[in-house]
Amino acid sequence: MAHAISFKHPMMSQPEYDPRVWIVGAGLQGCAIALELAHRGQAVVLLDQDPLPMNRASLRNEGKIHLGLIYAADESGATARIQLRGALAFLPLLARWLGQEAADALPLSTPFAYLVARDSVLAPAELARHFDRLQALYEHWCAEHPEARYLGQRPARLAWPAARSEHEGLALAPGESLFSTAERAIDTDALASAVRAAVLAHPLIDWRPGRRVSRFARQSGGVSVHGQVLGSSGEVQATFESHARQVVNATWEQRLGLDASMGMPPAPGWLHRLKYRVIVRLPAGWERLSSVTMVLGRYGDVVMRPNGTAFVSWYPEGLRGWSEALVPPADWDGPCRGRVPSPQAQALAAAILHAADRWYPGLSRAEVLTVDAGAIFAYGRQDVDQRGSGLHARALNGPSGDARYLSVDSGKLTTAPWYAMQAADVLTGQQSPWAQAWTDPVPAWTDAP
Repeated sequence: MAHAISFKHPMMSQPEYDPRVWIVGAGLQGCAIALELAHRGQAVVLLDQDPLPMNRASLRNEGKIHLGLIYAADESGATARIQLRGALAFLPLLARWLGQEAADALPLSTPFAYLVARDSVLAPAELARHFDRLQALYEHWCAEHPEARYLGQRPARLAWPAARSEHEGLALAPGESLFSTAERAIDTDALASAVRAAVLAHPLIDWRPGRRVSRFARQSGGVSVHGQVLGSSGEVQATFESHARQVVNATWEQRLGLDASMGMPPAPGWLHRLKYRVIVRLPAGWERLSSVTMVLGRYGDVVMRPNGTAFVSWYPEGLRGWSEALVPPADWDGPCRGRVPSPQAQALAAAILHAADRWYPGLSRAEVLTVDAGAIFAYGRQDVDQRGSGLHARALNGPSGDARYLSVDSGKLTTAPWYAMQAADVLTGQQSPWAQAWTDPVPAWTDAP
């Protein structure tokens, strides 16, 4: 039976509010906000339902640091602009929190090839037009911001048409085409390890694992935080109620439900999806082959990592959950923690690798190391094989609320550090010099000359 824990002094009519910022959710977004606030000298309390920071969606994804290339179906260009800005800020901000040496040591995948499927939502010519627009914006930002780097580099081009011979081992069917890109993925295991070390070592960050927050309540002096203390197996051991002057909701699957408890209804059209991934041990020499994303629709990715492993996904086989509820089903928790029953894991791995084997022959024979899942949050009820689907956009993201209660939708891994800076500015009431340098007007999304 759960035991109630209250941090309210029994002799006080009003609760005593913790002056530290309470951050709920320790994915990359929550950890980045905690690290930035601590960097500014602000003490924080960081809570998560899991035993470790970065143990869910931030860990269990392909790790791609998006340049905006994949978001060509958002004709406004809003998503591409956001992703490109986040990508150029990603490593410099990690270096601010982890140290330059630790940030530079994070392993990167080989560059991505974009394989354009025959039934792609957008034709190659339409993709090329989008890439040209993005290139013009990239060149503008590089000229305006000498500190801007994409994962430590300044590539001359972001994407360009490629011959089949340029990508060894990759098999194309008739009617398919290729683009080479400068886009890469970061090893999310290494990223999680580095971020965890920084969070756990910082004296201004009070890390509290195994805390599942169920609701918030707005009060005159701040926000009350209500939840459960979890055991190692996820069982409820006690309940708690705490009080903070400032609270950040940086959760992922639970964010909308917690916002609703504060009277902040979501924009219509939200969607949660549960997508499985497979990590494999590659055949010798494969780690130097191109990573690949099939575009644009219900396809997948292969991410070649320098340690001889690869991330593999195939959307039709890996998508095993679709929820339009405010909070997704409780049975998603197991795979999001990395707990998948062996028979299910074997069947999923076989199906996903079989599909990917069509464009990387031999991949189906790779040794399976991990099968797990991550939740995806986005706006849009049509699936990604529909040109007009809202899932092709990630522009309704970032911080919302105020300095007392701030909700932060990271959108993608790419934009989490950039949104952390914005969140810290709201919470402290002081815009950092680093952020001020990136408040210049964004050029219009027009055809490149």
